[in-house]
Amino acid sequence: MTQKEADILYIKQRKVRQWTVILVILLILAIALRVRIRDVRVRGNKTYTAEQAESLVFSEYWDRNTALCLINQLRHKKKSLPFVQDYEIILTGPFSCDLIIYEKNPIGCIVYMSNYMYFDKDGVMVESSQVRLPDVPVIRGLQFGHVVLGKKLPAGSTQLFNEIMNLTQQFSLYEIACDSIRFDEFHNITVDLAEDDISVYLGGDEDILAKISVLHDMLPEIRNRGLKGTLDLSTYNDKEKGSTTSFKVKADEETGVTTSE
Repeated sequence: MTQKEADILYIKQRKVRQWTVILVILLILAIALRVRIRDVRVRGNKTYTAEQAESLVFSEYWDRNTALCLINQLRHKKKSLPFVQDYEIILTGPFSCDLIIYEKNPIGCIVYMSNYMYFDKDGVMVESSQVRLPDVPVIRGLQFGHVVLGKKLPAGSTQLFNEIMNLTQQFSLYEIACDSIRFDEFHNITVDLAEDDISVYLGGDEDILAKISVLHDMLPEIRNRGLKGTLDLSTYNDKEKGSTTSFKVKADEETGVTTSE
């Protein structure tokens, strides 16, 4: 074999290798583009159902592609989702993954410029949305300054801020679902319970922790009796034995409910 023939053979072999590599890469890409995530196990979700969380994270066709999902994870490329601090996609196979949701967990909100502005347990504004979350109380009756996401609730005074935080944290702690917390011009407090058609007049902030605690204890009895109306806890004092509260039902009948320590 002459040198010229050897060179021609080498060029042909190199082209064959190049085309072989290209075909293998195209075959791998074709297979990779057809492999899609079908089974998703969602964990950590409270605000959203599993189906809602899955549809938000995998909202577009290519979001379910396993290869692209892995690439996005390596690049730390994620979507910005309402009420979600962060999320992780852990591939458990070519067709399955675990979706772990880390929520912002707001405990209260205010209405500002036609939007609901949600704040967390530290009073920091974490979300702005036109969506009204159930069981997250709306603070009403107060005027708030300029509201900025990532900043604390502009309550106007430290005392009022602490009072709002105290109320929302306690209702969250006792798992008492509230629709709204209303302040009148003297900062007396009325709480509208979610789904119960019951209002609770707490009055001022004196003995507020005791009032919320006794409300938690009384609610099962009130619900069992099917009462609907206004519960007056404004004069409740946990230091007085046999302290009495009253429940005014819708039909204006007065029912006395006595609690004892």
